[in-house]
Amino acid sequence: MLRWFCLAACAYLLFAASIAHADTVTLRARVEAHGPAITMGDVFDGAPADIARRAIAPSPPAGQMTSISMPVLAAAASAAGLDFTPPSGVNSVQVVRPGGARATVPASSGGRSNADAAVRRGESVTLSYDAPGVSLTMRARALEDGAVGQSVRLLNTSSNRTIDAVVTGPGAARANP
Repeated sequence: MLRWFCLAACAYLLFAASIAHADTVTLRARVEAHGPAITMGDVFDGAPADIARRAIAPSPPAGQMTSISMPVLAAAASAAGLDFTPPSGVNSVQVVRPGGARATVPASSGGRSNADAAVRRGESVTLSYDAPGVSLTMRARALEDGAVGQSVRLLNTSSNRTIDAVVTGPGAARANP
């Protein structure tokens, strides 16, 4: 009887130890979202397959970026039962969604070519601003044409102030902090 008790106790301890062991994950060097949501597998190396498919946040439009704050990632990992220690000094992670890239041809006159413009003068533009722990989005009006990667001037229609931003995709730009 004592022998069965010892075997049962050992089996229980081994089972309990395996449950308490959480999978250790690390941040990927480059975070890319390939679907409508940013998943645990997009962000973390070492996430088990069943957890890797879990959504964390909506992914950005194709050809654009967004950021996820470190507290959000730490909470998602904890909720999934993963062992994750955020790297010191990292406040957020940039997430890119591939696609939407456009070929550009330099204008022969030295000016900007309207053919490759992702943002056109007078159009409404979604302007985003990201800083550690803060992500803002607003509407602005383009004061000039611009291709992806080019710097353009935008008008904040609420304050009538001019903002310099970089075009990130069709109808979208990002202001630098």
